[in-house]
Amino acid sequence: MTAPTAKPAASEPAGTAPLTSNLKMLRLLEEIAKTDGAFGVSEIARRVGGSRSMVHRQLVTLVAAGWLTTNAQGSYALTFAPVRLGQAALRHSSLDERIAAELAGIADRLGEGISLGTIDGDAIAIVSRGLPPRNVHVSLAHGQRFEITGSALGSVLASYMEDSELRSLAQRGIELPTPEERARIRQDGYAVLVDDEFDPIEIVAVPVGRTPGQVRFALSAHWPLGRTKPDHALSVLEAGARAIEDLTEQSSGILHT
Repeated sequence: MTAPTAKPAASEPAGTAPLTSNLKMLRLLEEIAKTDGAFGVSEIARRVGGSRSMVHRQLVTLVAAGWLTTNAQGSYALTFAPVRLGQAALRHSSLDERIAAELAGIADRLGEGISLGTIDGDAIAIVSRGLPPRNVHVSLAHGQRFEITGSALGSVLASYMEDSELRSLAQRGIELPTPEERARIRQDGYAVLVDDEFDPIEIVAVPVGRTPGQVRFALSAHWPLGRTKPDHALSVLEAGARAIEDLTEQSSGILHT
């Protein structure tokens, strides 16, 4: 008896049309990414060539989804939700593996633990770690989140934010470094913090990139007070930050999206 012929597996129909509404929303996000700060409905409607009422509905949808915030004046600004897509892009492109290897090299040269952090909503999140061959005390774990103020990473990242981002966080009651502190960190190019809540720990952080409004990641190292010289740590961290920035630029600037 002849066995029945197996039916071919169903496949996606050839020439399936994309969802026009989704394409319009993605185009809107691309135009928003080109803005330098908070924007209004009319401005972004002109950019995309859409009706004001339709663009307003799209913006309201993005606010509901957590991708935009709005203020009392009716202006809109991006949240840090797109950073999660950037992190996923790193994983998909294997760029995260190259960054992890770079962080391991920085940790080896410095002999201390290294953290790469970003702002995630209203907090700092650790997105990657580097550890030296020797055993060191590690207080920050991958994926850990903590407040912006009171951390070297948070001080650096807040210092390179756009004013609209700072206002959005302040309106939500998030504590931030003072304008004087932010100006000093931008001038110095780093932040130093001594945490003496338990054993005194010295922490140094530098930005990945130096252009205000485009710094989404910062690099830090920490060690027991007095074990490592801050000047040496800074030279190693700054070279490492440039290497990580070069990696991202070679891969279409994923970290800067």
